[in-house]
Amino acid sequence: MRVLMRNTVFKTAALAGLFLCMLVFAGAFSGITTSVHATHADEVQTEADLKPFVEAAIDEYYINTIIKGCDFSQITKLAPFASSIPDLSAATAEEIKPLIALFPTVGLTRADVEQGCDFTHRFREVFGSGPEWVSGSIYLFIMNDDGTMLYNGADPSVEGTVLQAIDRGDRDVLEVITDAVAGTPSGASVEYCWNDPTVEGDDEPNANVMMAPGFSWKISYVVNPFEYLGAAALAGSPGVIFGSGIYPKTGTPLSGCEIVTDMEEPMEEPMEEPMEEPMEEPEEVEEVVEDVVESVSGGGCAIAAGSDSTPGSNALNLLLIVSALFFTATFGNRATGRRNGIHS
Repeated sequence: MRVLMRNTVFKTAALAGLFLCMLVFAGAFSGITTSVHATHADEVQTEADLKPFVEAAIDEYYINTIIKGCDFSQITKLAPFASSIPDLSAATAEEIKPLIALFPTVGLTRADVEQGCDFTHRFREVFGSGPEWVSGSIYLFIMNDDGTMLYNGADPSVEGTVLQAIDRGDRDVLEVITDAVAGTPSGASVEYCWNDPTVEGDDEPNANVMMAPGFSWKISYVVNPFEYLGAAALAGSPGVIFGSGIYPKTGTPLSGCEIVTDMEEPMEEPMEEPMEEPMEEPEEVEEVVEDVVESVSGGGCAIAAGSDSTPGSNALNLLLIVSALFFTATFGNRATGRRNGIHS
């Protein structure tokens, strides 16, 4: 019995010592002002920007959304020390990360932490589709290590589905990502063929459920969030992968992939139809007819053409002119005959 009590006292003391070390360790950072990652999707320009962008997303979910909202007095293993835990609401991510790193050392499991921390927040609820996490071809994606898509900034419809994609280079995209994360826990760059959401024409024409949806060359940064936070995942936590990628427009593409720009041809501007020039009045014809009329009638008749220049009005004018010509010529001949004593 005494041995059991000694063991219990020893474990409690060890737990207290570890947690006090945790508080001291965390306190060492309390006076340091470290800037939180400020890289958002609309600021990502190069491959080098992907790492801080993904890390900012991890901070947002695990630190700003979960850890800062924890009630440590509700966590059984931490309840005796809860009053000593500083207020974390104003702490930076860099100040809180040492606390997370020490959680496993005091024997905390996922079930323990869930007693005082809310893990029910969904990634879609936290990240949504705002410019911080989705901008053009840059978007955050999160999945389980079994390939189940938990969040996809570019296409929410794939959330809940399992990633099954063989690209044009015969690469299994899921294996490419999971192997890289397992081999380099601190984060890795991976390459594969995918479709760029901002480009028309890079979709795989024969795509099926087992093929990558496009052939644009993509470079992604992927990481285990717990490794970035400095601690192994708590026992009982599912494996999670955070990532984001960029579509390079220069360089040598991965085999099977292409550098694709917008293939949509610009719309041709409609040709302007030439304006129909109004038909000119037959001034020369009318002048000739008037001269003939004047010569026949001795200048006693004049026909004025109107301003209407349509074919119908011109024809009418010509008809009137010819009629007047005929009338004037006939009348003039008869008048001349009477003067000369000639009768018809």
